[in-house]
Amino acid sequence: MKSKAMFRLAFVSVAALMVVAAIPAAIAQTVQSPNPSGPTPVNPGALSATTSILNPGVVSWVHFGDLNITTGDQQNYADFKNIIHSTNQYLKNGVNFALLPGDNAYEHTESAYKLIKQATDQLQVPLYAIPGERDHKGGTALYNKYLEPVNYQSFTADKYHFVFLDVMSGISDAQNSWVTNDLDLAAKAGLKNVIFMHSYTMVSELQDVIQRDNVIMVDAGHTHYNEIANDGNTIYAATRSLGKLTEGPPGYSIINIDNGVISWKFKQMGSWPFVMITSPADKMLMIGGTQIVKDTVDIRVKIWDDKGVASAAMQIDGGLAVSLFRIGETQMWSARFDATKVSDGDHRISVTVTGDGGNMDQDVITVTVSQSGSVPQVKRPFGPEGNSVGSYTEKGLLGTHTTSSGLPNKAGKTGKH
Repeated sequence: MKSKAMFRLAFVSVAALMVVAAIPAAIAQTVQSPNPSGPTPVNPGALSATTSILNPGVVSWVHFGDLNITTGDQQNYADFKNIIHSTNQYLKNGVNFALLPGDNAYEHTESAYKLIKQATDQLQVPLYAIPGERDHKGGTALYNKYLEPVNYQSFTADKYHFVFLDVMSGISDAQNSWVTNDLDLAAKAGLKNVIFMHSYTMVSELQDVIQRDNVIMVDAGHTHYNEIANDGNTIYAATRSLGKLTEGPPGYSIINIDNGVISWKFKQMGSWPFVMITSPADKMLMIGGTQIVKDTVDIRVKIWDDKGVASAAMQIDGGLAVSLFRIGETQMWSARFDATKVSDGDHRISVTVTGDGGNMDQDVITVTVSQSGSVPQVKRPFGPEGNSVGSYTEKGLLGTHTTSSGLPNKAGKTGKH
């Protein structure tokens, strides 16, 4: 059991801005019985290793994708260990937690879960898991023994509330009652909500609470390919499997929320640094109708590299390069963008970073400028169906599994995972 003090230690990277003390205790500690004292990370030893570097207003996490582990001699297990090594080396000072999105063991054997536990014991950031359909084969006893002792839980960090759900055996009346109360309390406290579930196709069962309680993102696995959809109020993201790949090389996604703005990008295994523009909102990820650019704004960027940053610069529509400046001792960088000097409409922002090791990385977004502060909003149906953003190769979205309606296909012809 972890005390509230240990929970706060787990999130010292945002402790200076946490709102836990200002909201009802039920929100800060809501969790399924039998663990009422706080959220349960997979690897509690990592709590003391969490970064002390502050990234004000930003919460970030790394999403490992469906593991589908069988035996230790398979490539997906080697990839998982390599990703954990990279997370410890490059990301531990700049992510608040990591996620296992379900389908952790492919055949639900104890030996497979032991392999996962051996790997996750090495991770130096807090790790949370949710069960997938394969974790439910024969019950969740092995999942609960080696990963999470509970199947659903939540916690609050900064201005956001994170909810982890078990949806693959259906959302029980007990869980539905719990999550409804949990999200209602968080929304009343002024928090923005994020839901983690194995498959975002289950969101229809939670439509009322998602629309009512300011759920800005649903982060999922299950699909075995990368996909993002946006219904205008909520972002739905799926990161492809680490095992049973159906597109592209292995990797993982990194997600940031910067003062309500969501950014998502897939990281292939390989060289560093890694850079993401965290604000303003990319046109494809704008929600709520309030993330239009006007007047003068900060272009905010997050950079990960263990060797440091030699240079970072941005360009607007391929124009003059403008240097970015580091924000204190954080991993955030910024530069001012005077949007009054460009026309209303869409503009491309690119950021190029050179690490002290000599490697380079780039990120791009398209922002929508309107000095009136608004543009006509197209009414979209609730949920991911019909709302896929499609191909976005700069972010790792290949668009290879999107139907004409926008609803992602299931992985494989049989739909088995």
